Amino acid sequence: MLEEENRHTVKHAIITFIAALLGGFLAFYVVMDITLARMFDPMRGFKRAEKMIQKQAREMQRMDNDIFMPSPMPLHHSLINMVKEDNNYKFIIDLKQLNNNDKNVDVTIDGDTINIKGVVDKTKGHKDMIVEFSQTFALGAPIIKDKVTKEQKGEKYIITVPVENDD
Repeated sequence: MLEEENRHTVKHAIITFIAALLGGFLAFYVVMDITLARMFDPMRGFKRAEKMIQKQAREMQRMDNDIFMPSPMPLHHSLINMVKEDNNYKFIIDLKQLNNNDKNVDVTIDGDTINIKGVVDKTKGHKDMIVEFSQTFALGAPIIKDKVTKEQKGEKYIITVPVENDD
């Protein structure tokens, strides 16, 4: 009976040893197969190089965006609109691009000429910018300075400039 138990124990030990050996061999085989497949894959180097090129292209695009960032305030004719009504000129300024603050607009009058300037400091992300514009209008008739009015209506800043009659 003791011999039978020893045989049974030896049998289990041999089966366990063979199972461990087989499991180790299979694990080694799988790892080596994956490693060798990667080593001898002709496209692996190309794929890696392509990823590096794409990463560098993204970084270059980011640098281009930082350096050549388009102006946040397009300066075009609709920033200041001029309307003539009888002996008055109305200058309507879009304040959206000037942080909706009429304090960012400076008006100077000299004879028959009006000069409108706008300056605003803008921060976008980690970048500080100064946006500035200036436009001069020659009205062809002397301006009555003491009757010039300025008022803000919503996002519009309206400057009414009366001129002397030609009569």
